[in-house]
Amino acid sequence: MIGLLVKSIIVGALCGFAVGAGAARMFFAPKVMAAGAFRTIGELNACMGDPVSHISFGLSYMLNSWANNIAYGGMQQDFLHRTVPNISAGLLLLKNKKVEETLYDPFKMAVMGGIVGAVCYALMNCTGSLVPSFVTDKMMEVFTPAADYLLIVMQILYLIACLDNGKHTGIWGLILGSISYLATGNACAGLILGILTGKTIEDHGYKNKVSITFIVLMVVIWGYICYARGFVGNAITAFSQLSQLFGQ
Repeated sequence: MIGLLVKSIIVGALCGFAVGAGAARMFFAPKVMAAGAFRTIGELNACMGDPVSHISFGLSYMLNSWANNIAYGGMQQDFLHRTVPNISAGLLLLKNKKVEETLYDPFKMAVMGGIVGAVCYALMNCTGSLVPSFVTDKMMEVFTPAADYLLIVMQILYLIACLDNGKHTGIWGLILGSISYLATGNACAGLILGILTGKTIEDHGYKNKVSITFIVLMVVIWGYICYARGFVGNAITAFSQLSQLFGQ
């Protein structure tokens, strides 16, 4: 239990710190916003700076995240998208109602997000470990197929978003989405990065330093992922077998 508690605090603090800073940073974002950000910033704005609304909204999704945590032992996306940013914002707003000095401050949100992430994630994991194993097994039978279906839907939606946002996002979305699916079994990460890469190229052109840096970064990231996942070795083996087949 002690080991689980320490690991949960570390993971929760790191994730919460990053999410808190990112949530505040969205309020300074340009007109074109990254995929997925619309949900978090929209819900933060909907609470209209009211601390009770932020905290109650975040806690409501923490219960949902806790149930998913029991079912398959993972950090559910609602925990990062909704629980951490809203509870952090609510706690900061309890002392100061000016959103410009609290919710819009990346440093304050990062620190509070780290605290909220550490406490809430440790709470979810430690209480979840007390649930009898037969309950967890039953929940896994229900949640796992549902999560698989949801993943398929999300991949389709991101693919449509790539194709719908122009030639550059469509091309890069298909390329990185395909690599992501082949390497990890999930195309979402590649499709999202494809949108970011395509939009960067669309705004600056291929010869701009920002675009070149982004393209090199994508090559390095996905090259490392493919190598670490063993995809490169499997691809080489498959192509060698294919060449032998045609050679015969």
